[in-house]
Amino acid sequence: MKKTSDHVKISFVVVILTLVVFFGILTVHHFGNKDRLETSDVQKVTSTVQSKNTFPKDVKSTDWDLVLVNKKHPLSAELNFNKVTVDDKQIDARIEQPLANFRQAAQKAGYATTLVSGYRAIAYQKQIFDNSVAQYEANGLSATEAKNKTALVIQTPGASEHHTGLAVDLAGDDALAAYPALQAEMDQYTSQKWLIQHAPDYGFVLRFLSDAKSIQQTGIDYESWHFRYVGVANAKYMTQHHLTLEAYVAALKKANR
Repeated sequence: MKKTSDHVKISFVVVILTLVVFFGILTVHHFGNKDRLETSDVQKVTSTVQSKNTFPKDVKSTDWDLVLVNKKHPLSAELNFNKVTVDDKQIDARIEQPLANFRQAAQKAGYATTLVSGYRAIAYQKQIFDNSVAQYEANGLSATEAKNKTALVIQTPGASEHHTGLAVDLAGDDALAAYPALQAEMDQYTSQKWLIQHAPDYGFVLRFLSDAKSIQQTGIDYESWHFRYVGVANAKYMTQHHLTLEAYVAALKKANR
């Protein structure tokens, strides 16, 4: 009877040990998988962050559609490019079709548009600038005061992006009727909102944004009508990451692109 009891005890111990080993293996397997999953999640997040910092394929800071012209990067001579006339305004021939597609899409959405301005020669910009200075001087300002005040609202000759032929002032007809002199408040109209929202689909960006950081970078106050062609891939990337052309070109250069 005692032998039988001993056998029972031994069997019981074996069962207990087997269960301990079994559950131990399960526990190790569970936490091992958990660790692998957590590592995988981290890699996935890291990969996502890296992908967000990946520029469009083959883009370079020296590409023709990314030429940077501003007060810090003025032109000393005219750029050489083919011009075409659209609505009695000249633009770079390479953006004729993208601009037409942009405006046709706006028309289809119910918004007629007006091309207010396109290419401007450096000499013409100088004429506009000098006329403004002369007007301020006639109103009693000194030559320095007149020049400084003019520079707040008119780009100095050579510094206007309109010299590139890639920039256009484009407005919804209803917004333009309300603000014929072009003002930031034009963006209150659905036509202008549509243009701003859909510009990247056709390779354009709203060039001068409204936030303080962007204004500091561009040196120009918010303009809800001034669109710049940079190509579809660049436009979508810049819009997604809220980048001015200044910031985008600088980032490309830093990446040796």
